[in-house]
Amino acid sequence: MRLPPWAIEAIRNGVADVARKASDTETIVRVKAQAAELLRDLPENASRGLDALVKTASETARGAIDQGRESVLRWTERQTDLAVRCLNASGVLLTRRGSGISVSDHVLQLGCDVLRGDCVDNDLKQQLDRSLTRLLDVDGHAVAVATSLDAAVASLSVLAKERKLVMHRSQAIRLPSGTPLPDAFPGLTLTECGGVQTLEPSDFDGIDHACVILADDGIHPVTAIPLNGRDVISIAVLPVATIHQGHESIPSAESLLRSGIDLVVLPGGPLTGGTTAGILAGKKTLIESIQQDSRWNTHAASAGIVAMTVAAMTAPDPSPLSVLIETGEDNLRSRAERMATRLTAEESITSCQITDRSARLVAGARWEFPSRQLNLRHQSLSPERWAEQLIKQNPAVLTAIDGENLVIDFRWLPAGEDATLADALGSSETSETAAVPNEGH
Repeated sequence: MRLPPWAIEAIRNGVADVARKASDTETIVRVKAQAAELLRDLPENASRGLDALVKTASETARGAIDQGRESVLRWTERQTDLAVRCLNASGVLLTRRGSGISVSDHVLQLGCDVLRGDCVDNDLKQQLDRSLTRLLDVDGHAVAVATSLDAAVASLSVLAKERKLVMHRSQAIRLPSGTPLPDAFPGLTLTECGGVQTLEPSDFDGIDHACVILADDGIHPVTAIPLNGRDVISIAVLPVATIHQGHESIPSAESLLRSGIDLVVLPGGPLTGGTTAGILAGKKTLIESIQQDSRWNTHAASAGIVAMTVAAMTAPDPSPLSVLIETGEDNLRSRAERMATRLTAEESITSCQITDRSARLVAGARWEFPSRQLNLRHQSLSPERWAEQLIKQNPAVLTAIDGENLVIDFRWLPAGEDATLADALGSSETSETAAVPNEGH
């Protein structure tokens, strides 16, 4: 397309103007001065550029560390029908809906690195086995990881292959999955001893060449039974425990192994700082017997889960749960008071009181921790309907009910989630609110 005459004239005039200015003495002096100033500022500009580069590199490194966690979170945001994050304000840590306790970023990152499939496999299994062995500070002992607590218990069938399996009647507990412990040994005959009330050492008199299962029922802690040199393998099943002694009230595998127990079975998860799994810790000969049996292949956890378990138990920083356990009462009281002040201003909430009941690791069990709660009443929703609505939100909110009150407990709720929880409580409105107005307003 040809240019119109007016455009050609404008270009001609512009070129002439540039040529005139380029030959002008004043213009040349000004350009020289600007060039000198630019050269003078060059080192400073380069320094600023280097600082920006270092900052960018640092942020990139931090971003790489968080990449696994962020990718998982992005996925869960898109897959809310499969995975919904929850805030645990129920006052009970281990519930059937979850705990609300996250896995540390570095633990999740390591699991993502292994599961992603693009890592060099330099005898990964052997490396993980060596790392597991170093977890216990007890000579001649080792650790193995199964897919779940039920799978870890089922793997004990290998040890009972040529021995009778014995359990005290008072310890026929129900595993977190809901399976009664006596039913967790497929294909084996279980011998029961003692009464249903309390365990007495004399209840095991005459038992020899056996595997004796001792279970923590949440009321009575497991203790080693004096077996007077008999050929008996003692196994403790602990639905609540850690590998190392962390909190004095929570049992640990190491302390029981030192007391004379041969093998301890405990779950992975919030208390161990890792993800869902079943952990066997005990004499190396017993662990090797289980792992060498072909049935172990159906019970063993994947390399990613094992890697996360190792990372969680060797981390120098406290686990997310440890931080919550160590939170002081003054902190909890202050948070409860601040949220009570905020919620009192909400028209939909008609009553808000602070209480000081204990929080628990498991409902009805002995593991209690001092806490603070809010007892709330809604303008138009019953506590049951309110709790049902909160559990359907994203993130879901786990609560408790006490009579006519909805209970919000702060012990297992990270402080950084207080604002999110307050927003969820303050926005609790349904069609019922409009349909059933409060007569007092």
